[in-house]
Amino acid sequence: NKTFLEFLVEVRIGYACKQLIETDKPVNQICSDSGYNSLSNFNLYFKKMTKMSPLVFKKNYQSK
Repeated sequence: NKTFLEFLVEVRIGYACKQLIETDKPVNQICSDSGYNSLSNFNLYFKKMTKMSPLVFKKNYQSK
């Protein structure tokens, strides 16, 4: 039982995670590609879902 907004955020952040892992795009480009107009808003939702910032997430996967 999720609201449409909760579902949308999950889809967008999931897409962003995939892009962070599979591409070398900068975070601001991934933010835009994921449907966010504001980098601060993107960072807020990303941290809520993953408990880390997009840059930390990317660095964690690049080191593996």
